[in-house]
Amino acid sequence: MQIPSKIFSIFLLLLSVEFFSCIPGTKFDISKRNLEPVFIPQIDGAADKKNRYEISGNEFVISTDHPLASRAGIEAWKAGGNVVDAFVSASFAVSIVRPQSTGLLGGGFAIVHFPGKKIRKAFDFRERSPKNGKAELYVDKDGKPIPGKTLNGPYAAGVPGMIQGLVLIQKKYGKLPLEKVIESAIGYARQGFPIYSDLARSIESNWKHMNPEMQFIFGKENRPLREGETLVQEDLAKVLERIQTNGDSEIRKGITAEKMAAYYSQFENYMDANDLETYQVYESEPISGTAFGKTLLTMPPPSSGVHLITILQTWNELNQKKSLPTGEIGKTINLTEAMRVGYKDRSDFGGDPRFTNVDVSKFISDEYAKSEANEIERKIVSGAWSNVSGNLKSESYNTTHISILDKEGNAVSSTQSVNGILGAKVVVPGTGLILNNTMDDFSVAPGVPNLYKLIGSEANKIAPGKTPLSSMSPSILLDEKGKSEIVIGAPGGSQIPTTIINTLIRYKKDGYSLYESASYPRLHHQFQPDVLFVEPELKSVFPEANLPFYKVQYIRHRAKVFAVAREGDKLIGVSDPRGEGIPLGF
Repeated sequence: MQIPSKIFSIFLLLLSVEFFSCIPGTKFDISKRNLEPVFIPQIDGAADKKNRYEISGNEFVISTDHPLASRAGIEAWKAGGNVVDAFVSASFAVSIVRPQSTGLLGGGFAIVHFPGKKIRKAFDFRERSPKNGKAELYVDKDGKPIPGKTLNGPYAAGVPGMIQGLVLIQKKYGKLPLEKVIESAIGYARQGFPIYSDLARSIESNWKHMNPEMQFIFGKENRPLREGETLVQEDLAKVLERIQTNGDSEIRKGITAEKMAAYYSQFENYMDANDLETYQVYESEPISGTAFGKTLLTMPPPSSGVHLITILQTWNELNQKKSLPTGEIGKTINLTEAMRVGYKDRSDFGGDPRFTNVDVSKFISDEYAKSEANEIERKIVSGAWSNVSGNLKSESYNTTHISILDKEGNAVSSTQSVNGILGAKVVVPGTGLILNNTMDDFSVAPGVPNLYKLIGSEANKIAPGKTPLSSMSPSILLDEKGKSEIVIGAPGGSQIPTTIINTLIRYKKDGYSLYESASYPRLHHQFQPDVLFVEPELKSVFPEANLPFYKVQYIRHRAKVFAVAREGDKLIGVSDPRGEGIPLGF
């Protein structure tokens, strides 16, 4: 597993003692036990790693991708807020401190669950294609994709929904004023924070693609900012202050919207004021399936939550088959083949349900899982089973996730993103805001893979107003009484659903602790390329010679899981030790 450097750990120590004391509105007693995981000066041994990435509490626990985001959530809670206030505060904060993963011009999904009030809501505030976002814009005269156009530059961006989504959810279900929950993020943007290793690598590797405004913010003396140097985002702080006053009207028709429209006037008005003003957050009921004999709430399409349910239910059916191999090899076959089913469905049918038919009821039905399991069994027993070799490239972390749970079972699970690392590598002048590059999540042309090597179909073709298919699958597992038991999600592109599934299987079926389940080496298969991804530590469990029916690639997993679970009267929170986030609680 990746072990954080001593430098990063010392940064956390100094950060907690010095930095927070200068942020307006900070009211924490840093001597309190519940904040100790932030202060560990060195992380060298397994025990110390566990102490950093796991925490228990009685009242409230939050797990995020950055210590400052977790702290922002705690601040909102201690100010009298609820899980939604903590979620919104942490979301604004993580947009400041993990710009390589998410941002206020990005988007996301969220599941909100208040069991006592019988509230189960799914929010889609993902980016949408602008009205001028048409498929022909991204291909040449021969119908071939124009290299890089969906990845870098102004045409890579979809209409953002992050601000609109957060403001709406806060207004509907939060307790604190919006002004209060944004305070932490403003402090982080204006006071700055030290560049950490992952951010430093992201800035350096993408430096040449950045526009001048972005290089000014993320650079110094005409070179990229380095680890340990301070990132200050003054223009972004001003945007946040205007959101405090104006809410989401700031991005719809305020100064920020005007600056975005002015920027895009140089690019054929690809995105205009009307796109921003008319953006709609979609609110619906979560979809639900069966997992481990309990109900799993997750996002409807264009999230991949439906395919996550298909995988879990097919895996469960395969586990009942007496004719299939047993032991570790059997476990590997059952999980891999279930993954192949889910990702094939994703490739063939995944898309925006407002533009294409996604038969959710079919994919989450017991009958479908049994049918697919029977077909897998037939092929394995008959020997008519084959795979085709392919390639799976290593990719860096991006996207982010927030999991929150309190003692009453109130919960929020939210995954957010600007898609690729540092989005489109463009800062809108005068705002400090980074454009997303979510247009790459569409199928640009038939058979052409995206950034994550995923191949989509006509169902996910670019069209004005359309939301692209997403791997993001925020989820909440309920107990027998309908109370939130596990809040879980992950960043990591195509590996998001399988990361959630790997973790849940280890925790709910194999009996590992939540921390052990998050840490355990993972398997991943996404149908195309037809390759079984295996983390290197599993070589000793089943050598490649024992898996002759799969093309195996041993490679480090790029996804990170963030989860909070209720165990009796305790809340247990974990952040994936593959990353640099931490859980906090009390």
